[in-house]
Amino acid sequence: MEWILIVVWLLIINGGLGGQYILNWMGNQPDFTGGKKIDVSPGVMTWWREISKLVWAVIAVSVELIRGKPVKLLWPGFISLSTIIICAFTGVIENIGFFYLPRYYSPHIFAPYINVYLAFLPFFGKLLFNAPIRRVHWIGITLVIIGLAVPHLPHLIGSNVDPKTVLDSTAIIWIIIINCCLCSQQILNNKTVQTALPDVGPNALVVWREIWKMIFISLAILIMPLIGNALHANMPTSVVVKEFNERILAKTDEHKKEVLLNYYALSDDEYILRNNISPNEETSVKEIIKATEYNRFFSLFEGSILPNNWLPILFVIAAGLTGYVYSFGFFKLSRFSAHFWVPYTNVYLALLPFIMMLFGKEVTVFQIAGATIVTAGLMIGVMDYSRNKVVEIKKRY
Repeated sequence: MEWILIVVWLLIINGGLGGQYILNWMGNQPDFTGGKKIDVSPGVMTWWREISKLVWAVIAVSVELIRGKPVKLLWPGFISLSTIIICAFTGVIENIGFFYLPRYYSPHIFAPYINVYLAFLPFFGKLLFNAPIRRVHWIGITLVIIGLAVPHLPHLIGSNVDPKTVLDSTAIIWIIIINCCLCSQQILNNKTVQTALPDVGPNALVVWREIWKMIFISLAILIMPLIGNALHANMPTSVVVKEFNERILAKTDEHKKEVLLNYYALSDDEYILRNNISPNEETSVKEIIKATEYNRFFSLFEGSILPNNWLPILFVIAAGLTGYVYSFGFFKLSRFSAHFWVPYTNVYLALLPFIMMLFGKEVTVFQIAGATIVTAGLMIGVMDYSRNKVVEIKKRY
């Protein structure tokens, strides 16, 4: 019965995760948002995604209460809540990254790298929960990791590749951050369920996590622009010529270029900000440079939560629904050690190259081969289910 439960929820989670990748990508492509520039920052997108998830979770909890569930069963306890708060914080960071990456890359390019953390889950499962590590599990995980790497072999061996498929340093940093966040969340999801009070259901846990996510992302959207403004993040005192041309002037119309060049003078290989700029001039310079997203960190939190173009937000709200579905599923399955089932929440990765072909993206033989190897690894990893009972983690209240 345990395996039936796991398989059903794995299918649902895969649908939710795969759908979210596609929706996040579509919301960041002008082709799907009326041809206009995406003027919604990853931080604002995260805010709308989390409020969407919170609304769906509140609806689900309301249905449970109407059906007679006691209100006291919505409280998970302080220990469980502390793990939820940590998960919410890392979840906000992760989601900002998930909205940044699809602005520049197709999902089937960056998604495989995001799951490298799976190789470490057996260690944490053994260390934290004394969960056994099976031989075929290791074989399956090895194949999964190989399959995730295969699509990127042409770049590693120096073959000619499309520049759009090569991850830059910022993307690599985000991938490392997301891996750390996802790994910690899988472990803490187990702890959340393990330490939750008796009969507290997944919907209640999702509601609490989304409440804290909304707190964190709302604070970030309010505070980060103020910090950026105080640090003059959008008014650098000097910028090298190449960077100034490519990251500022190339993204600015002719009139604003003239305005900027009134305040920045070319000196050797740098553009230098002139002295004695008035407050009004400072505001003008900052607004122009802010629109170019020159400062890649603070630009993550810029913009109003009520944007001019609402089409990207519609995709984000839809992603919030799929996010609620898989979050519920994750808590549903988190009573089992994560390394038993989390690797199999990524079957959708094998389908991403084919899905992106439907959107007109070029898919290589290496990407298809990688998808095949990943699928084989996922199948081998569960072949010994008849000889290995899935044991629930011992509850600690």
